Amino acid sequence: MKKMNAKTLFPYVLDHKPGFLLSWFLYRLFKRVRIDENMKESLKQMQKDGLIVYAVKYRGRLDYLLYHYNYRRRRLPYPKIAFDLNISMLLPFSRFVKIIFSQVSAFLRSGRRPSPYAAGFYKKAILEHTTSLLFLVDPKGFLARFIHEEKDPLEFLIETQPELDRPIFIVPQLILYQKSPEKDPSSFSSLVFGFQDHPGPIRKIILFFRYHREALIDFGRPLNLHSYLHDQPAGRSSAEMASAIRNLLIEDIDNQKRVILGPIVKSRQQIKEIVLMNPGVNTKIESLAESDFKKLKSLRKKADDYFEEIAADYNGAYVRIFHKILTWFWKKIYQDIDCNPTELARVRDWARRGPLIYIPSHKSHIDYLAINYVLYNYNMHIPRVAAGVNLTFWPMGHIFRKCGAFFIRRTFRDAALYAEVFNQYIKTLLQEGFPIEFYIEGGRSRNGKLILPKTGFLAILLQAYQQGFCKDLIFVPASIVYDRVLEEKSYQKEISGAGKERESLRNMIKARKFLNKKYGKVYIRFDEPFSFKEYLGPESAPQDARRALADHIARAINAVTLVTPRSLVALAILTVHRRGFLLSELTATVSTLIDFMARHRIPMQAALKNNEQMVRETISLMMAWKIVEIMEDTTGTEENFYFVDDERKIELEYYKNNIIHFFIPYSFTAVLLLSGHEEEKDPERLIRDYAFLQDLFKYEFIFEKDAAAAPKVLSALAYFREVGFLTAHNTLPRRDTVTKLGYTKLPIWAGLIKTFLESYWIAVKVLNREKEKTLTKEDLLKNMVYMGKRFYKLGVIDHIGALSRLNFQNALNWIQQDLFDENSGENDGWNRERLAGLAQKLYELSHYRL
Repeated sequence: MKKMNAKTLFPYVLDHKPGFLLSWFLYRLFKRVRIDENMKESLKQMQKDGLIVYAVKYRGRLDYLLYHYNYRRRRLPYPKIAFDLNISMLLPFSRFVKIIFSQVSAFLRSGRRPSPYAAGFYKKAILEHTTSLLFLVDPKGFLARFIHEEKDPLEFLIETQPELDRPIFIVPQLILYQKSPEKDPSSFSSLVFGFQDHPGPIRKIILFFRYHREALIDFGRPLNLHSYLHDQPAGRSSAEMASAIRNLLIEDIDNQKRVILGPIVKSRQQIKEIVLMNPGVNTKIESLAESDFKKLKSLRKKADDYFEEIAADYNGAYVRIFHKILTWFWKKIYQDIDCNPTELARVRDWARRGPLIYIPSHKSHIDYLAINYVLYNYNMHIPRVAAGVNLTFWPMGHIFRKCGAFFIRRTFRDAALYAEVFNQYIKTLLQEGFPIEFYIEGGRSRNGKLILPKTGFLAILLQAYQQGFCKDLIFVPASIVYDRVLEEKSYQKEISGAGKERESLRNMIKARKFLNKKYGKVYIRFDEPFSFKEYLGPESAPQDARRALADHIARAINAVTLVTPRSLVALAILTVHRRGFLLSELTATVSTLIDFMARHRIPMQAALKNNEQMVRETISLMMAWKIVEIMEDTTGTEENFYFVDDERKIELEYYKNNIIHFFIPYSFTAVLLLSGHEEEKDPERLIRDYAFLQDLFKYEFIFEKDAAAAPKVLSALAYFREVGFLTAHNTLPRRDTVTKLGYTKLPIWAGLIKTFLESYWIAVKVLNREKEKTLTKEDLLKNMVYMGKRFYKLGVIDHIGALSRLNFQNALNWIQQDLFDENSGENDGWNRERLAGLAQKLYELSHYRL
């Protein structure tokens, strides 16, 4: 700010650079204080466009000095003036003396204490666009206004704004010294040391010196005062507007604090009493007791046990310690956690509107840790996470519970009281304002695809909304993709028919071998959050929307799934290079796929922009991981030949399936174009056959409900024509012929679905051999795995991924529930004629022309 010309000097300006000793002290004190990086450019832009006035909730010299020093050090607009805050003790001695003399002289001349408002001190500063800071809740300032009729800083800004040619931006901000949630403010320590929201001098000193390394400066939504005044009705007084703006800014700061710290935490005992004393829980207990007093007591004890089994026991100290352990863990086994700051900023913004419901894809036990680690680093309160009861083993169950996990059984069958206690616990979490994280797939994906969504947990959330436990639900779909999942070996065993290994301390100790390996990157992407209230609209009932909402969330997760180098190279190898490849051949296939994805705006990792380098680096990495092997050319005249062993192809299937959903409509259409004997393809037949495939694979992929086949087929045909895979004939109806280039390229897409066609064909062949429905489902699946291995060894099928037990399960479900009605009792055996017809159709589709 320019030197003040006013005759009276005031102790509210700090516009000089501190001396060497003070600078050194402030640097040591404040160097670790962090700031929301996303606001830096916004602050600089606001300074260019207008004038910045920072707004903080409570008065404090230490806080002001922290803001001043950190903004100045980061070359951001820093507050040179603090409204109504005497900072004499921070000024150089010579200046301090001048101010004292000036103040005394003014008092002797006028007989009263000089006012910076009446003297034009503040007005001059604002007209010169000096960045400043004001306090929203200021007891001293209030008394000065109430008793001495001093100006309200906000009212002063409102009256000054019309004299400026640029807007005043009021930027709410706060300083947090720790991320621990605030507790109920009725404790003795709060009475002695001040509430956490407004710590007294003793608490603030303790907090600062204990947590200054964790201190964070965060911001609310800037208010454009010029725009605000423009929107106000004529005749509204400046005092009214100042009061409204003050309340708006305070609410914004409080909301931002809730985003970071979460709601004010009740003790676990308080939560237990709320849950167990709920009328619904007590009604269920009384109903089950059937007026038997002993049974009533036993059921109440059981309800208490259920709560202890379910409920989280969040502890900030555990979270901080575990976060440090995770930081070491990530550096040990992963190269990086790749996330998009813009998406996280968007999620933070939505957190103000209601309880966030995070719904990520579920590929690994690491998912729990990765999401919460990213949110904690991004200064957001970590959610209460729904974890399987299988994770309660010691010591991890205890640690997870202390870090916010609550535990859920796989099924509520024959457990009516457990279900009631669990439902009420979730409703209480929402009522208290806690964010929640759950996995809509119900369990980890063993084959890399998103599992069809389950609706049980979603139903509880919707019921809570319907019953008024929360005003809205903010759903946050998210996708997690790994270069390698830690559980890939166990997944391969399960897909091949082995039983699932139970989680235990012993297995965790055995897993220490993972610490000696590097597993690449973890990629997390968040879709645009959405409000359930807005999604639902005014007419629909919440529970009526459950199935559609689940599918909508699943498609949103798929839509933001990132295509990574490993998943794309795995897809390219398994579609047309299963037997082996030259690097140039693989690069050409990858280039074709990248062109497709770019045209359709599919999210891709940045490394895919340089596809040749990316392919070389990915193959080198896969060779280091013993996935790809090389047959070197000894003559020096040919390229080296690369190949993947059968066991490793199963591993690649997992990563191919991470991104298969982007290609399904084109894969269906490619198979139909390459199968059959006719040269000219009838679009009507293509549409009918596409509808058949869509129904056939309804348990494999997530399709839009009642989605018509015609638009998908026509869109795929248009793309294939555009890139030269088809030649269109000027006939009605319009027919297409596959070009020479098409016969080369279409197998890339067709190969994606061929794995599933072969699985379903094997399943039908096995069932067709069974004269009666005497075998159990488990026996049928074992027969399918055996028959699939025989067919693969004989060369009848091409894809070893077709031997997946999961594919066989889905095929059996479709045959029993859709091809035949298993509940109809129509016949005791399989309809061999229909099965034979289906087998022939699947064989023809899976053995298309190459």
